[in-house]
Amino acid sequence: MLQRLLLTGLLSGAVAGVILTLVHLTMVQPLIAEAEVYEEQGSAPVAGVQHAHPGGISHTHSGGNIPHLHEQNFHIHAEGQAVGTAHVHDGAKAGHTHSASVAQAAHDHGAHAHSESAWSPEDGFERSIFTLGANLLTAIAFGFLLAAGFTLYGGSVNLTRGLLWGGAGFLSFSFLPGLGLPAELPAAAAGDLLARQAWWLGTAVASCAGLAMIAFGKLNVWRAGGLLLLVIPHAIGAPHAEAGAVGASPPELAAHYIMVTLFASAVMWGILGIAAAFVYGRLAHDQAATFAEPHAT
Repeated sequence: MLQRLLLTGLLSGAVAGVILTLVHLTMVQPLIAEAEVYEEQGSAPVAGVQHAHPGGISHTHSGGNIPHLHEQNFHIHAEGQAVGTAHVHDGAKAGHTHSASVAQAAHDHGAHAHSESAWSPEDGFERSIFTLGANLLTAIAFGFLLAAGFTLYGGSVNLTRGLLWGGAGFLSFSFLPGLGLPAELPAAAAGDLLARQAWWLGTAVASCAGLAMIAFGKLNVWRAGGLLLLVIPHAIGAPHAEAGAVGASPPELAAHYIMVTLFASAVMWGILGIAAAFVYGRLAHDQAATFAEPHAT
């Protein structure tokens, strides 16, 4: 039985992981690469331009050559998306205060530093290999879960039932957690990482238990309890970024990314369910045939 479980997880996970990688490279990876361009633009240092005005007033503007108006001791600074602030100099004093821009408030490089020495795989072949490895490990792990579920179920598993089990896995690990925490592009505004991981894990566990109670519960009270388990994590609410926080990528790109990742996950779970049911059923048939063979004395 252990051998059947391991082989089912390994073989079905390998098939699903390869197909997931093909979908990822053709549909998901281009969106990630596009988002990384916005991330790099958002983290680029802003150049400062210093200039002097008559009367000995000298100051520096961040963002390059920024148009502004000086009228005697009164002037207004307009820094791109910044909120313009009017202020008056006392006499010919050079000291004055500049208002913080909206962009600076949304992305403070002092609090969000990018390390240029951080390692990441190179674009192209190296990145594709690491993507394949990660997808294989993920799909094989989920394949083990499906095989364990088949074993606990104890009944016969055909391809249709395997597809249903795969659909339940998609609901439990992708769709239902994604209702609270959708897939995020690079540089997306997000809440605390530990809180998000805890909520996602709790939602996945509650979803698995809830769907199992609905599918296999003999009494209505069990089915009602399963439905309650599906609702509880969303009633609690997922941790999100602070109000007003905005990511660097356009919202249209983020929405497209969410839909594509859900599609890729549905493909993986569908292939995984069918492949796991086929391998598990085939191994069970071979094992039964082996035990049925007459033994020579």
